[in-house]
Amino acid sequence: MRRIIMLVPLNENVSLTTITLSLIDLISKKIKNNCFKSFFYFSLIDNSIDQTKFIINKYFLNHIVTLKNIDFSNQYFNSDKYHILINQVIEQCNTKQDVNGLILIQGINRKEHPDFNKINYEISQNVNAEVIFLENLKEYSLEYINKKENEIKVFLKYNKYKKVLGFIFNNINSPFLEKQYDFIEKLNILYNLKQNKTSFNIKKNIFFKDKFFSILALIPWNKNLLKPSIIEICHFLDAKIISMNNKNNSIVKNIIIFDENYKKITIKNYNNSLFLICFSRLETFITDLLLKLKTNKISGILLTGVSKLTKRILYLVNFLKDINIPIFFINTNTITTLSRLQKFNFHINFYDKLYIHKILKYTSSYFNNINLSFVQDEIVNYDKKYSPKEFCYHLKTLSKKNIKKIILPESYEPRILKAALISNDLGIADCILLGNEKKIFEIASDHGIDLSKNIQIINPDAVRKNYISRLLELRKNKGITEFSAIKQLQDNIMLATLILESHQVDGLVSGSINTTANTIRPALQIIKTNPIYSLVSSIFFMLFPEEVFIYGDCAINVDPTAEELAEIAIQSANSAKIFGIEPRIAMLSYSSGYSGYGLQVEKVRNATSIIKLKQPSLVVEGPIQYDAAISKKISKLKTPNSSLEGSANIFIFPDLNSGNITYKAVQRSLGLICIGPMLQGLKKPVNDLSRGASIEDIVYTIALTAIQA
Repeated sequence: MRRIIMLVPLNENVSLTTITLSLIDLISKKIKNNCFKSFFYFSLIDNSIDQTKFIINKYFLNHIVTLKNIDFSNQYFNSDKYHILINQVIEQCNTKQDVNGLILIQGINRKEHPDFNKINYEISQNVNAEVIFLENLKEYSLEYINKKENEIKVFLKYNKYKKVLGFIFNNINSPFLEKQYDFIEKLNILYNLKQNKTSFNIKKNIFFKDKFFSILALIPWNKNLLKPSIIEICHFLDAKIISMNNKNNSIVKNIIIFDENYKKITIKNYNNSLFLICFSRLETFITDLLLKLKTNKISGILLTGVSKLTKRILYLVNFLKDINIPIFFINTNTITTLSRLQKFNFHINFYDKLYIHKILKYTSSYFNNINLSFVQDEIVNYDKKYSPKEFCYHLKTLSKKNIKKIILPESYEPRILKAALISNDLGIADCILLGNEKKIFEIASDHGIDLSKNIQIINPDAVRKNYISRLLELRKNKGITEFSAIKQLQDNIMLATLILESHQVDGLVSGSINTTANTIRPALQIIKTNPIYSLVSSIFFMLFPEEVFIYGDCAINVDPTAEELAEIAIQSANSAKIFGIEPRIAMLSYSSGYSGYGLQVEKVRNATSIIKLKQPSLVVEGPIQYDAAISKKISKLKTPNSSLEGSANIFIFPDLNSGNITYKAVQRSLGLICIGPMLQGLKKPVNDLSRGASIEDIVYTIALTAIQA
């Protein structure tokens, strides 16, 4: 099974690179054992500062494919560019996934973006990633542990992640923690529970008293792993080498600034120190301090504020060369250099292959000892639920599989022109505009729309006469005259409907400047109902943050009978399957089960019985109230034997009044993307737009129509 796992740091100090590489090390070994056929990795920070990717490309290239990083670090949350990047992540995850592959996404932390929590949440939800949270436990007091527990509880309450694999806690057992017997004892309990594979009783431990999440690893702090080298630091700063001699692997444990307080340095521990020295103080450093120190303990010297090497500097440097101290120089001043070093990752020496394998072996050992289930080849059993952006991406992908011709009769509306251009460019559909070509291009030019010369335009005045006889034939039972037919064909929606009926195009989208009645009436008269159905109905796709719901019928049938209500539900279920949604139908009423009585309740009850008779494989419940249909807790109280168990995704309203009011109230109150109404039951797809539809809404409706076709 293919999987997406995302690492989400909860603060800026988590050793993200180390943990990411350790997981990659583990998973890459499983690839060798044929657990996964492919393994992809990318991060949400710029490629130039992504050390993880550098190491992967250098040491793990045979086991993992590194994808293009998508840089969120400089983008405003919810800006146009931000939304483009979100779509790039979704596209990368969908286009690169193997049926038995795995994608690992490295999330973003606070240092890289102030809205890191929002970005991580939105991305993980939109790609349906299984999330591993990374957090430190480094303080030494029990008060800190209680505080951390409360922070996590609040975080999970307001960030309702769909798929949580568990937590990795880092920096355990620092020197301070060793003194806290109670805390260590609790950690040992956690270790023993995991090692013995005992059920984790959350109510008796310090973590997650209200909700269970697995602790995947508890990684002790290890000071011996903090070994950045002099060459690594200077490479990071882009410093120039004057002299290295035999010290190219010098380890840096301290950074010392040589300033006016230099006399205090003699009493400090300067072992494995990198000295930052302004070039103007180099002579003072040599004469007043260097001769008092044991030079073999110094890791190196970095001269700051040096744009070029002068004779004076070279003269002084020659003396330092003789005592084998590595020397570098940089043109930025000391303060700027220190500021840049704040961003340096001191936790891993990524130029030393032996060191990398040492740290990976150390960290990975704690995954092996505690829990490996989250990287086994069995995927966690979650029902497929589309996020808004993922569903929209899914629509575009489905529509591209078989390009259809969609006619747009409202071609003098700028939103329609822009949506047609986008749909054509993205390969969603071949949009055909119905209107005067000169007028269309003038409107496009006035609104800054660079309409392609290749876009197909049908001049209605040139083709109306071709459809007079067909309209007379289709409407002969209604006593239509030739004069009336010519008059009706002046309406571009009627003309577009006849073009659709003649098989010249595959679908029709209208309604941005026309009423629903004006769009649907010609379709009912000309296209007519599919023989397998007795009516035409509609659904709306309600794009909630965590899942897509389907509401029907909220636009066509005023007061359907029980038989009609059953058919609306069956049509809606069939539509859901087309879009990859497994139908779970709630037949809504003001009462659940047998708690209430009345004509409306009986109508819904009878409709539910008809559905079960006609389509016994469908999961359907009715009559049922909305809260019992979406809440497992309430479902147990009101409908304890319900097959839905509070997980409905299709909601059939008993009449147009309740349906239309509800969808508009929900859409406007929550600010949801709402796609529809999508008509069902016609021989050919015709779909209506809201007159307030955005360009994006129109594009998605075009995609829906193409998929129906």
